[in-house]
Amino acid sequence: MDTLQSFLLGEEHWTFLFEVMLRCLIGFIAVIIGIKLTGKRGVRQLSLFEIVIILTLGSAAGDIAFYKDVGVLSALTTIATIVVLYRIVTYLLLKSRAVGKLIEGEPMTFIEDGRLTSSVIKNENISFDEFYMEMRQAGIEHLGQVRIAILEVDGDVSVFKNKGDEIKPGLCILPDSIRKLYKSFPHDGLYSCVNCGLTKMYQKGKSCKCPSCNHEKWSESSTRDCTNKKFLAGE
Repeated sequence: MDTLQSFLLGEEHWTFLFEVMLRCLIGFIAVIIGIKLTGKRGVRQLSLFEIVIILTLGSAAGDIAFYKDVGVLSALTTIATIVVLYRIVTYLLLKSRAVGKLIEGEPMTFIEDGRLTSSVIKNENISFDEFYMEMRQAGIEHLGQVRIAILEVDGDVSVFKNKGDEIKPGLCILPDSIRKLYKSFPHDGLYSCVNCGLTKMYQKGKSCKCPSCNHEKWSESSTRDCTNKKFLAGE
């Protein structure tokens, strides 16, 4: 019996569970108040800096809950200090562009005029799959439909679409289970480099590396919504 009690409660007595519940309630209320004081209403609004603040608040609240040697007043002081520091940094973000760039980063253009930008292609830490997923959710099937796409500091993707005759053939961004990849072209037609989005007309049986990024895998270009005969002819 002593072994079971030690396994379940450690060195504490059963009555400590009621103290844990009271500590959890205090920590929960403190974090809710802290979040309210930051002025944020939803997760979609949070930047990386703000996520760190929320995690730190949660950690402080967790310490209240089950560490008996952590005084409630000490933990509440920690939470209050974090909130004050957040408000100070927020003020500095409004006053200084350099501080904002240092802490939160800045928006990054990753698609321009239907092609991936060079800065994105060279960045090996970026996965295009997440961007493509958000673009598909915005109704985008291929890059030729996109005039510009921006990765915002909160992780969202803002997409500005081409319209009418501005739409051109482009790299299909549907999952690889749907689109096919080639190293040599199975028939005459428009093909797009899967690495940078360069779209050109190629002849059957030919194989080549992309003249823009030196990548060797291609996908058949999508022409959905494209009505401009000049673009369709690969000019």
